[in-house]
Amino acid sequence: MRKSLLSILIALMASNCVMAQSEVSERESIKQEIKNEVLEELKAEVKTTDDNKLKFKPYGFIRNYFCYDTRECVAVMGETFYMIPQDVRLNEDLSEDLNAVNRVTLAAFTTRFGVDIAGPNIGKATSSAKIEADFSGFGSNNTLFRVRQAFVKLAWEDVALTVGQTWHPMVIQLLPTTIGFSPGAPFAQFNRSPQVNVNVNMGKGWSLLAAAMYQHPNTSVGPMGATHDYARWNLWPELCTSIKHSGENFLFGASVDYLTLKPRQTSVANRSVVAEDGTTSIESVTVRVNDRVSGLSAEMFAEYKSGLFNLKGEVFYGENTAHLTMISGFGATAYDEQTGSYEYAPLRSITSWLNATYGKRVIVGLFGGFSQNLGAKKDFISTNDFWAKGAKNTDYLYRVSPSLTYTIKSLALALEADYTVVGYGDVAINGHSKALRDVGAWRVCAMVKYSF
Repeated sequence: MRKSLLSILIALMASNCVMAQSEVSERESIKQEIKNEVLEELKAEVKTTDDNKLKFKPYGFIRNYFCYDTRECVAVMGETFYMIPQDVRLNEDLSEDLNAVNRVTLAAFTTRFGVDIAGPNIGKATSSAKIEADFSGFGSNNTLFRVRQAFVKLAWEDVALTVGQTWHPMVIQLLPTTIGFSPGAPFAQFNRSPQVNVNVNMGKGWSLLAAAMYQHPNTSVGPMGATHDYARWNLWPELCTSIKHSGENFLFGASVDYLTLKPRQTSVANRSVVAEDGTTSIESVTVRVNDRVSGLSAEMFAEYKSGLFNLKGEVFYGENTAHLTMISGFGATAYDEQTGSYEYAPLRSITSWLNATYGKRVIVGLFGGFSQNLGAKKDFISTNDFWAKGAKNTDYLYRVSPSLTYTIKSLALALEADYTVVGYGDVAINGHSKALRDVGAWRVCAMVKYSF
C-alpha cells in the first residue's frame, strides 16, 4: 500500500513538473513571438524612415584645356566648343588671308559639378533627380555658373517619366567619345533642352523614348539671330521619338524629330491709302502674322563593343538643325506684300560619323565625320533672306581626329589632333554653295582632367 501511495505521489510530482515546464516553454514562446513582432515593426519603421530620406551622390571633374588653332574658327564658349575653320578673308590688296593666323586658348571653365539625388518612393514609382552645372556660361567680363541638367524622374517597372532640362533624345542615344569639348559637333548632334520625356522598356532589349521639348540653351537661328523666341512663339513643342535595341555587344536604333518654328510675330504689309484729294499712295503698316517653318529629321545609329574595343557611328538626315549645333538654318522663299506673310523652307543636309576607341588605361581613339549641304527645296527671296548657323556658303565639310588618353585612378591626360576641312563657295540663292576652295585647319588640344 505504501509503495502504491509513493508511486502515485511521484507520478503527481512528475506531472506537475511537466506542466510547469510546458507553461514556461509556452510563456517563452509567446515572449519570442512578441519580440519578433516588435523587431519586425522596428525594422519596418527604420526602412520607412530610410525610404523617405534623400540620398545625395556628388560627382564631377576639374578639367583644363590647352588648344592650339592654325586659323580663325567658328566656335563658341570662349573658343573651346570648336565647329569649323572660317572661310578665307583677304586683305585690301588680296595678297594675304587675314584668317590664317595661329591662336591658343587655355581654359578651366569646363570644370563640372553635379549631384544625383535618390528620393522616396511615390506610390509604386521610385523618384530621383539630377542637378548639373559648369562655368561655361559667359557674361560681359567673366564666365558664369550655368545649369547643364536639372530634372526630376519617376520610374516604374517598365516606364520612366523625366521632366526638366536634359539631353536631346538624338544626342543621348549615341554620343562620340572625343577629347575636345564639342563631342563631334557639327557632325554629331549636340543639344540639351527643357523637356518632358517617357522611356518605355518593351522587353528583350528594346526600348522606346518619346519627348516634347522647347529650346534653351541651344537655339535655332532666324531673322533676329539665335534665340529661343521662335520656339516659344510657335507654342507647339519639338517632338522626337527614338527606338533602340541593346544587346550584350551590339546596340542599334533610329530616331525621328519634327521641329516647327514661328520666325516672326509681326511683319510689314503694304496697303493702298486714298487721300482726300483722291490720290492713292502705298503705306507700310505693321501686321500680325502666323507663318511657320517646319523641319523633319531622322537618324540611324549603331554601336559594337567587344572587350576593350568600341566602334560606333550614325547616319543623319536633317532639316533646320541649327539648334542641334549643326551647320544649318532656314530661309524665306516668298513674301506677300498685301498680307505681310512669308513662306519658308529649311536648309537640308546629310551627315555621318564614325568613332573607334581601344584600351582602358591607355585609350587610342579615332573620329571621322562628313556632312553634305543639300540646300533648300526652293530658292530664297535673296541671299540675305536666309539664316544659318556657322556659315551660309558651305558645300561640304569633313573631319579626321585621332586622340590618345592616359588614365591613372582619377587623373586623365589626353591629346587630340583635329583636322577639319570646309568646302566654301559663293553664297547661293538656295543655300547650297558650290565649293570653290577647300579651307582646312588643325586644332591640337591637350587636356588634364581630375574626376571625383
